[in-house]
Amino acid sequence: MFRKQYIFIIVIFLFSGFPKNTSAISCKELNTHRKIKTFMKESHQSNPFLSKNISLGLILDVCEGKVCRSKSKRESQKETLRIQKLKKKRRIFAEQGPNAPRCVIQRGGRNFVCSNCGIISNENCRSFPSDGSTIFPGTNIDSSDFAFTSANIKDIKCAKLKNPKFFKIETIFFKSGKTVKEFDRVLSFYDKEKEVPIMMNYFSKKVLRKVYRFFPKYYVKVGGKWVSTVMRVRTTMGNEKKFIFETLTHIQKKNGKLKLYFDLSADPDLKNVHPESLFSTD
Repeated sequence: MFRKQYIFIIVIFLFSGFPKNTSAISCKELNTHRKIKTFMKESHQSNPFLSKNISLGLILDVCEGKVCRSKSKRESQKETLRIQKLKKKRRIFAEQGPNAPRCVIQRGGRNFVCSNCGIISNENCRSFPSDGSTIFPGTNIDSSDFAFTSANIKDIKCAKLKNPKFFKIETIFFKSGKTVKEFDRVLSFYDKEKEVPIMMNYFSKKVLRKVYRFFPKYYVKVGGKWVSTVMRVRTTMGNEKKFIFETLTHIQKKNGKLKLYFDLSADPDLKNVHPESLFSTD
């Protein structure tokens, strides 16, 4: 059973590099394992959670079992989060929802849970060691799900689809050795023009276990790069519609503008705030 009190820390490990975008591509160019893996690693950076430095507002909607069928229960569990990351420092503040006004800060190999936080303040903090786990309590999002190109790959290949706007990449792992957790096959679908993922299916013994969806209409261009603003993750039982757990993330908007900044100093809510002070727990 997932623990609700930890829901708002789901993205605490989901930050890394944000590489440059490339031109449109197809399976004709992706004709070697190395080229395919390079493309996948770069395309997955369209997920803003994988940025090195960022400030964003996020609406988190998580449900499990029967709760997923109740709009009122889901609504009551929603979290509004403020997320900042500066190099290896990370801060997630539950601005609204069941965990408000708590925040979680990761700094120097330790996590700090602060029971009374604001947009730029952290109070009543306690420390506990970080085990470096990429499993997120409270959700079904896992950073290792985006790192499978470094696993023990048996085969990886690109294939065309009937719809010329998209193509797919199939990744198969050896049954023994280092694999992607319990998954032995990943089938990913990409937008050819934007060069971004639209769906990632994870299989174990031919059974669909997890599905990530990035919706084409919710991709926006920020600083010349395509960025996903809505993500849905389902833990499944063989079919995407038969899910037992679901996580939805939406980047917030204010006055029609996304609350998404790849430079902390560009966030108007952090004006005249020294970035390092956001991670203070004294």
